[in-house]
Amino acid sequence: MIFSSFDILFQNKEAERLVSLLKIMSGFKIAEIGAGKGLLSLYLARVVGQDGLVFSTEFDEAKLNKLRTKITRQKVTNLQISQAGADNPNLPDVLFDVILMSKVYHHFTNSAAQNKSFYAHLKSEGQLVVVDFEPKWYLKLSTPKGIPANYGGHGIYKNVLISEVEKAGFKLKQLNDNFSGGGMFCAIFNKL
Repeated sequence: MIFSSFDILFQNKEAERLVSLLKIMSGFKIAEIGAGKGLLSLYLARVVGQDGLVFSTEFDEAKLNKLRTKITRQKVTNLQISQAGADNPNLPDVLFDVILMSKVYHHFTNSAAQNKSFYAHLKSEGQLVVVDFEPKWYLKLSTPKGIPANYGGHGIYKNVLISEVEKAGFKLKQLNDNFSGGGMFCAIFNKL
């Protein structure tokens, strides 16, 4: 229970910073890639209101089922979810204002395909936001299987991330080091 309360507090602080940085407001359409427990998606659904939409993807079916239960229990009507594929975020035919992910990008085994999809699903001048961390020696044993070697282990080097995303047609707008606890960084890209 203590860890659950800590997760909610930590996620809400991160969400508050994202809302402020991205100037998210009522009516926005946002996609969260790799929603996990759905805490960020649920928070964003409240911010964008009934005129907005949050669409969340998650690879893990068990996490998706838990999120479905939360959505039903909390009667959230502007949050939709789908299961992501390994090389496909499985986004609907919608142009989003913001596509974001937290601690997810470093798991991509085919980032070129993912980034191409993100580009296609963003409005002109839309924002792609990646919150992640650089690899640490002590995380080496938990390195995700199949990721590119240039990621450096569990995590991703900022310069590698920026290069990959910019190859898809994005331009780095802002890089925030020490975005939140644990050495996280936040890279914000604009669709050109």
